[in-house]
Amino acid sequence: MALLGSWLAAQLAFAIDRGTSAAGVVFASGGSSHEEQEALRADRLHYSFWLTTAARGSGAYLADVRVRINEADGGQRVLEHVMDGPWLFADLPLGRYEVEAILLDQRTGRLEIQRGSTQIHAGDHHRMVLYFSTGDEVGEEPARPPATPQNTQ
Repeated sequence: MALLGSWLAAQLAFAIDRGTSAAGVVFASGGSSHEEQEALRADRLHYSFWLTTAARGSGAYLADVRVRINEADGGQRVLEHVMDGPWLFADLPLGRYEVEAILLDQRTGRLEIQRGSTQIHAGDHHRMVLYFSTGDEVGEEPARPPATPQNTQ
């Protein structure tokens, strides 16, 4: 039974896209399944920045969004990644960052860009939700990112 549990844990770990950017930022992307969401929630405190992408109106989670994170003052890119699910967690160093998320609608060929900014302080965990107009406007409750600790903005 322990062997089966280890195998299952390894399979879940491979489903989550983990890596380090060229600038040295450690990240994890995923959340397409309930199991991935649980694994990422358990690991979220290792990251200073949590991004969720969702459809405006329905709140449906979105994947395949290209994310670029640049230092706000120097413009140096610290992370560029195509999200493997609706969540991207990154361990950004202290500082201010500009976040750009790009979604290509495969049905219409329409490109949509959403932007935001964040500042990372010592011990903080910042979260950001970026909503895209996907035509999926059913008016359900919006998607909720993972719960945050007290010192989170």
